Amino acid sequence: MRTRIALTLIASLGLTAQTPPAAAGPAVKWRGAVWASGAASDRQTPDGTLFLRTADAGEGQLALDGLLVGADVALPEGFGLRFTVLGGQAAKFLNAITVVSGTTPAETGSLAWPEAMVTWTGGNETLKFGRMYTAMGMEVLDATQDTPATRGLLFTYAIPAAQLGLNWHHAFSASWSSDIWVFNGEDRLQDNNHGKTAGIGLTYNHGGASDRFATLMAFSGAEQDGIGAAAAAGAEGRKRTRISFAGQWVWGATTLQWEAEHGREALPTGQKATWTGFGSIVKYAFNPRWSAYGRLETLRDDMGIRLGGEATVARALVQGPAPDLTARSGSLGAERRWHATFTRLELRRDSLDRDMTDRDGRTFRSATSVTWSLGTTF
Repeated sequence: MRTRIALTLIASLGLTAQTPPAAAGPAVKWRGAVWASGAASDRQTPDGTLFLRTADAGEGQLALDGLLVGADVALPEGFGLRFTVLGGQAAKFLNAITVVSGTTPAETGSLAWPEAMVTWTGGNETLKFGRMYTAMGMEVLDATQDTPATRGLLFTYAIPAAQLGLNWHHAFSASWSSDIWVFNGEDRLQDNNHGKTAGIGLTYNHGGASDRFATLMAFSGAEQDGIGAAAAAGAEGRKRTRISFAGQWVWGATTLQWEAEHGREALPTGQKATWTGFGSIVKYAFNPRWSAYGRLETLRDDMGIRLGGEATVARALVQGPAPDLTARSGSLGAERRWHATFTRLELRRDSLDRDMTDRDGRTFRSATSVTWSLGTTF
């Protein structure tokens, strides 16, 4: 007690001011996550993939879906740096959809950089420049932040996962905010357009709450297949437009997420392709440990350019004109948590609105699968 009083007196007299404080360096906050899964399906595909589940590991496999390590660096004057490196199946998926020409991926392997940006925050303004996650959708690349054990149709086929460019976020109030984006193409690390894709967004947070919000976004810009000499003739300047509406609402133990997507794209052939999708996720937490969830989705693709990313659908499309396809998916699952660690078990049904024929002459239309996943954040 006497020692504490003596220190207090010394401090009050200013005697401790003789030792200058150490210079503070940049504050670094580390974060990470890891998740894995295994799945079994009643439908065998020629290449071992899961039907309408391109983003997930193959049938009958145990896989490291993702290993994520990131850092947020706080710099003076409101500036900051944000980096995220991603490994595993999620990185393979991101690299595979970063297409340069046709079906040739621009990046390959099990390592990707979904985030690498400079940020600035001042008052009601936030600026980001670099590679960043897309703002679209109700699911993200980091599956530990999602509700289901599997990737949905809209996440896999309808929206991008990341973009490279500029984002300006302005908060009008605690409830209303806006965004402006300018980027060089969806999921690409290398600029391949003379033009850019531009987007605007408006977000409402009910009462300023972060868990009750709705966001409406619109995007339009040039897309091109190939870079430099590999560019597809006539593809430069063709337009892709999107409208995206997504949000989340929490009532006590119940969480509702929703997503609606509509896109239109001018193909190099001069044709117009459109796709429209809807989805929702409902989760009910019985207590901090146990919860149950359900997800329903539908995606209509008139030219097959979105669902054509599924291997067996793509092979069938080669055999004839692209049909007006509709895919549907329904999932039921349960989650058990131990603080930051979780395990999930999910029953899922995927289907098309018609029979199709694969390269071996077998017809296919639907599949039922069971998926178990395990993950944690740190």
